[in-house]
Order: sequence, then C-alpha cells, then structure tokens
Amino acid sequence: MRDRNLPIRIVVLLIILCIGSISLHAEKSYRTIVIENYGGKLSAKAASVFERIVGQKAGCDLLSGGNKPLRILLRHADDLQTEGYRITRTSKHTICVEGGSDYGIMYGLGRVLHTANISSKGFELGKCEGSSAPQKTIRGIYLATHFHNFYNDAPVDKVAEYIEELALWGYNGLQVWFDMHHYTGLEDPKAVLMAERLKALLKAGQEMGMKSGLTMLANESYNNTPAELRAKRVKWTGFFGCEICPSKPGGMELILRQRSEMLDMFKKMDLQIDNIWLWPYDQGGCECEDCSPWGANGYLKLTKELVRLIHEKMPSAKIVLSTWLFDFEEHDKGEWRGLADAFSKEMPWVDYIMADSHTKFPQYLLSHPVPGNLPLLNFPEISMWENMPWGGYGANPQPLRFEKLWREVSPLLVGGYPYSEGKYEDINKVLYSQLYWTPDRNATDILKEYIRHEFSAKYTDKIAEAIIIIEKNMGLKAINWFTHKDARKEIIVPSHDFGARRAFDIINAVNKKLPRQVQCSWRWRIVYLRAFLDCRLRETKGQITHDINNAFKELKAISSLSDEANFVVRPPFLPDR
Repeated sequence: MRDRNLPIRIVVLLIILCIGSISLHAEKSYRTIVIENYGGKLSAKAASVFERIVGQKAGCDLLSGGNKPLRILLRHADDLQTEGYRITRTSKHTICVEGGSDYGIMYGLGRVLHTANISSKGFELGKCEGSSAPQKTIRGIYLATHFHNFYNDAPVDKVAEYIEELALWGYNGLQVWFDMHHYTGLEDPKAVLMAERLKALLKAGQEMGMKSGLTMLANESYNNTPAELRAKRVKWTGFFGCEICPSKPGGMELILRQRSEMLDMFKKMDLQIDNIWLWPYDQGGCECEDCSPWGANGYLKLTKELVRLIHEKMPSAKIVLSTWLFDFEEHDKGEWRGLADAFSKEMPWVDYIMADSHTKFPQYLLSHPVPGNLPLLNFPEISMWENMPWGGYGANPQPLRFEKLWREVSPLLVGGYPYSEGKYEDINKVLYSQLYWTPDRNATDILKEYIRHEFSAKYTDKIAEAIIIIEKNMGLKAINWFTHKDARKEIIVPSHDFGARRAFDIINAVNKKLPRQVQCSWRWRIVYLRAFLDCRLRETKGQITHDINNAFKELKAISSLSDEANFVVRPPFLPDR
C-alpha cells in the first residue's frame, strides 16, 4: 500500500496546442497542470471535477506532456477552519491549496478554478491567493424534481455533473422532495423510478461532501386519498385536492403510516439522511375548523407527531420546520404569533426554523425574535420571479433584487437553501453561494466574477451592463396557453423598457468575439437568448415569429425538457405544423 504522504492523484491536463509568452503574476499561460493530492477521497473527487471542467472550457483532450507545468498541491492544514482554505504560491510554478479538511481543499480548488482564465490558449491563474472561510455554516440548494423540469427529466449524469459544479462554488447541502401527489403509492412504477432518481442525485451530492435532505409537505398524500379524509382546500395557495386532514378520524394515522413507509424506503437506499424538512403550504394545509389557522394549529399538532416518527426512524437527522407562506402577504392569521406562543410554552421539537416567501422576507421576523430562539434558515425564491413561464425566456439573473433582500435578512441567518427549478437560474445560484460564504460581498462583484469565469475577462463590464438591463426588464408573460389549441398565442411584453435593444446589441457584439467554446456553452446561450427575446418580442409586440420560436426550442433542448414538461417550466414555443 502506498504511503498517504505521497501524491495519490496526479492529473495532467493538455490546455493548449501552442503557447506563447502570455504572463500573469510574472508567470505564463500553462499548457499542463499537475494536481498532487495529499488529502483524502473528497479532495480527490474535487480534483477530478476540476479536471473535467478545465478540459471542457479549454476544449482539449486530457493528455500528458507539454511545457513546464503548473503544480497544484492539495494539503491539510491544522490551523484552518474545517471548511476554510489558504492558497499560496510556494514557487514560480507551484501553488498550494490548503484546507482545514477535505472540504476546505475542495472550496479552495474551486476558488482557483473560478478566478482562472481558461481557454484554448491556456490556463492563466487569477487572483486566488489568500485565506477564506465561510461565514454561514449551512449553504444548501433545493432541487425541485417535478413538472418534468431539468432535474426531473434530464439524464441523471448531466444533473450529477451540475451538482458537482455547485459544490465547487461552496454549496454543502442538497435537498430533494418525493412529491407524493403524482403517484398512487410507493409501488406505483413511476414512484419507484422517482425514488431511484432521487437516490442518484443525493449520492452525487454526497460524493461532493454535501449533506443530504428530504422534504415532506406535512399533510400531502397520494392521488388516491380517500374522499372522506381529504383536507379542506386552502384557496390562496397551491393545492392538489389529495391532501389529508389530520383532524378527521383516521387522517393522522394515514399520514404517519405513509411517512413511515417513505422513511423506510430511503433507509434501505444506503443513504445518510442528514436533515428532514416539514412544510406547511404550497401545496398543503387545511382550512377546516379543527385545523385553522393551519400554521398555528393543525400544522403544529401534526409536526409534533411527525418528529416523533422521524426520531424513531432516523434519529440522527436534524428537523427543519418551514414557515413558508405563514401569514401570506401580511394577512395576519396569527400563524407567526401562534408558533412563537407554542415554542414559549414548551421546548421546540425541531432544530431549525426556515422562513421566506415568494416576494419578500416575512416582516414578523424583522421585528420579532425567531420563535424558540432557534437558528434561522432562508429559502430564497430564485426561480419564479416575474416571468411566466419561469425559465421560458432563458437566464433570469437578479443581482439587484437579491442584494436588497440579502442586506435585510443576512444578520438573522445561519444559512439557507435557494429554491431551484432548473439551470436557467445558474447566475442566481452562484450569487447566493457567495453571499452565504461572504455576506458583505457586493452582488455585482459576484456577478462579474461569474462572468470572468464563464464568459470573458476582457468583456466582463460590458456583459455585466447587459445583465443588469435584463434583470430590470423582467416581466415577459405568455397568455392563452391553457385555452383551445387554435387560440391566438402571444407574449405579454412589460410596458417598461430599460434598454432591451442596447442589452442585445452588447451581447450580440460580444458573442462575435468570444471563443467558440464559450459561444456554444449552455450558460452563454441562455444569456444570449434572453437578451435576444427581450429585444425581439418588443419589436414584434409579443407575436411569436419563426426566429423567436427557434429560440424557444433551443431553450427547451438546453434544459433537456420533454414534451411532457409543464407549462410553467417549458418555453412557450409553437409546435411545428
């Protein structure tokens, strides 16, 4: 057996075919990179992901040989925090990435990657030296696997690669949801396939050191719920009509039996489940007399029983109590006050509170202590804002919005989990990953770091200007898509225009100067197509022309959407006649 002090992984990457005298920090653009891993399994995995991404961006095969290589040494350092890292140049052609653990090494390697300039011309080190550690301990991402979106239908290996990339940006948790209303039970063939898919996604996250979590809507059920046990519809939020009322005779028992079966299923999958979320609304809830107000009554009674069950089945799992849509839009039903009162009278039966809403952060928490003085997580809405379909027009960057929201709530949080419906909010995911890591960072600076890494160092400011315009022009909405197939279909274009033509002119001009590898990348294409659609739909006053329809079809392909994809996630293209 080899000594652990010797390099256990050497990765040699061919970055360019010809190399000139380009220099950075008195060095040059490297033709080859050698990674020497003195860490463990996780840092080895991170090195392999680093290798893949560099190869994709360089557009070169991974071969040995070449000029004097850049050596990247991966090591542990006892003086660093567990997730912290330190990057130093130890010689002319060597940098050392040290971490307080393999986690720190991985995040440090991500820093090297995201600050570098990578192209067919070579690998140029960016300004990556220094030390850093995250200020928010919980930095997770929730991937919604429904509506036949990207996470639901794309090849699992493609979703797994995307999860790997998010881990290198600093995400350390992955949450999924087994959406029961689609199925008749765990034996439903489609339910079996979904369970296996969720297992594969969680496994991909665990290989990158991400904590695994399950979400449970408190009173959700299968689509064959007995009519006599069904909950009374909550009119102002999502509701599928198969939710169970826990106050009806037999209702609580059926909920607990179904959850017990689900927990047993995941236990058999050889998965470490680190946390479980309990969710009140959207869908969910019950407005019967015995359950209302749901968030301060039926929901709390039900979660107590669910927590007892979870502790029995998965005693090490942390419990997160979501308050999503409590007292929605400031309609005070007493839910926040009722939760605070309950936790003042007895020890909280959960480990964390999660709070957020579609539009703004709950005002109650901005002027009151967190109920039970529990640690607080947020659940940022990065997917559904303004446009309809949400990702139907390409990228939906929101740095200005997030900057405002974050400054208000950041001091209250120990971390959070953005809500994701697909790849189209990639910029938003990176924005939040970096705000969790360094809360006082400027969102525009994070945006520019993303642009330099993914697109171009030379045109960073130009692209950033266009993206800010794109955010300001949010609000495209498709109409008549649920009506008769022959009904006129068009897009409602917002009355405001903060420079859609200018944004597209910038993006189009830059596009012509970018390396082909960037031009063809999906991240660039969703920005390009968004700028095009914002501009072109204003010119056509919302009418779908041939070129607009082709843009929609390309976006559908980028997200690996099938014809079954729900309208809310599918670009509004017209079918071929």
